[in-house]
Amino acid sequence: MKRERYMLAGFILALLLLFIALTAKNYVFYTYPLSISDYQYKQTDKKPVQAQTPFWFAFGNGAELFYGHMEMVPEDAVRLFASTEKGTVEITEKDLQPIRSDLTGYFVAVLPERKEDLNGDGMEETVCDFARADMGPETFGLLPRSFGKKEIVFEVALEERKYLQVNYLQEPLKNGEVTVTNAEGRSRKYATDEQGFIKNLSTGDIRRGVTVSYQPDKDSTYRMYYVLEDYPYFSEHFWKAYIPLGMMLLSSASLILACQLVRTGWEKRKGEYVAVGRMGGFSRKGNQFYRQTGTKMIVIRWITMIAALFFWTYGGKLIGEGQKLNHVAVPFFTCPFNLDQVLEAPCYYMSHLPALLMRNSGYILWFFATLFFCLLFFGRILCGFLCPLGLVQDIMDKIRQCLHIRPITIDEQRNKIFQPLKWMWTILFVGFVFAGGDFCDICPARVFSSSMGGWWINYAVTGFLTVFVLVGSFFIRRFWCLMCPLGFLMGFLKRFNLFKLKKDCTACTGCGACYEACPMRIKSIYTEREQTDIQTVDCLMCGECIHKCPENGAISMTFCGKRIVRSSRKGFMKKYHTSKKR
Repeated sequence: MKRERYMLAGFILALLLLFIALTAKNYVFYTYPLSISDYQYKQTDKKPVQAQTPFWFAFGNGAELFYGHMEMVPEDAVRLFASTEKGTVEITEKDLQPIRSDLTGYFVAVLPERKEDLNGDGMEETVCDFARADMGPETFGLLPRSFGKKEIVFEVALEERKYLQVNYLQEPLKNGEVTVTNAEGRSRKYATDEQGFIKNLSTGDIRRGVTVSYQPDKDSTYRMYYVLEDYPYFSEHFWKAYIPLGMMLLSSASLILACQLVRTGWEKRKGEYVAVGRMGGFSRKGNQFYRQTGTKMIVIRWITMIAALFFWTYGGKLIGEGQKLNHVAVPFFTCPFNLDQVLEAPCYYMSHLPALLMRNSGYILWFFATLFFCLLFFGRILCGFLCPLGLVQDIMDKIRQCLHIRPITIDEQRNKIFQPLKWMWTILFVGFVFAGGDFCDICPARVFSSSMGGWWINYAVTGFLTVFVLVGSFFIRRFWCLMCPLGFLMGFLKRFNLFKLKKDCTACTGCGACYEACPMRIKSIYTEREQTDIQTVDCLMCGECIHKCPENGAISMTFCGKRIVRSSRKGFMKKYHTSKKR
């Protein structure tokens, strides 16, 4: 009877989740001024080092677009063009005070043609200068960026979020040579390929702003200063991105405190609190044995998870090559709205296939090849050893342990609550591809890598769901993993994985330590008495069962059939010691 009640509760929660998902945009947690009309257009005298043109654009710490020009170029002689959803239009300063809401955020300034001796050889050249700024929500968008106007003879545009494409006379500059001046003031010659992309130009240089120069002949020079909206770490803009994350953490702490007070009062009322207190359940000092350190495998798991969070959050900008390998997909939950990730997090494209089809064929091929390689050969070991959201959940569990608060035990019956929720999350994850919804609006992983990376993103109901996951992870180990749709889908390919979880049934004594240790509450690890392969769809391959097993070789992990770690009685006993006598 109790089992049916838990199952009914799961179905009710699943229906509630469906309702929330369908109305997600109605619940606003935090918003930034991301609309183009929220930006201010201001003048500045500070000229960037890399701006070789006498007119330039720049960005402030907030929603500000600056422009500046030298005295040699009258402001009224500069023609401004902007892109809209319907095409390119010429604009005036009136359209920028305030900025028109129908503009997409791409601007080009066309300067009048003039004569100037640029190389100091005593001969004047015909110089055509341009300046371009990309800003707003579509700064790194995948829509075509070329203006295609005859007035813009020479232009550069960001493509695939990592390349600069050079266009001359409204056509890609194929197999040409250009000079690029970067933010440090250094100039270097680069070649362009068959598509007009500048070869070997780092994404770090692109995102800090560059001037691209081209000489079709010795008598003429075309230059464009290009800058896009990007901000360095530890700037004012960077710290403002932490505001929603801080709000979620404070909300989670408040809810955890409230839940614990209610829980303690309930237990006192029923007499459970006193009984547990006598057993020493709240403090390790009341136990005869207490845990000292983890095994090498557990230490390695923590190191890899911390490194993965740091790498996926900050790696791209730190090495100056963000998005350089964004065609390589590694399946776990870290928000791809953080464009400083070196590798791609495929969760967005897996639930937004039409957006994936906007990429070029080479990207799509690499994306699926690397995605299926990871799914087939690595599987859910990525969940146990790399997933940043898994690390967040483990940290919440460690905080609970430090506070000596008992976890909420999920037994076989209570686990039934999560089954309908897991299927509903999976249906939403896959179904939004065909129904036209946006899974990002309900994804609890969206805030961490985005806010920590300094990216401004508006949070609808996902902010509330993130608080729900944080609170749940405090009381229940790997709370989100119990219903994660991506991990669930990965588990179906477990038979092809190179990493396997094995059991020697003859060495097992049936103590149940593995079942108690398993964060996914997989009972078959404990009950299996015949099969050696005990890996299931839900198994995270985290190694906790191996870590807690007291029998030699009863549970082990293999790679390509070779055992790499196994349970050990000696290793188990090293983790415990008798408490000191007073």
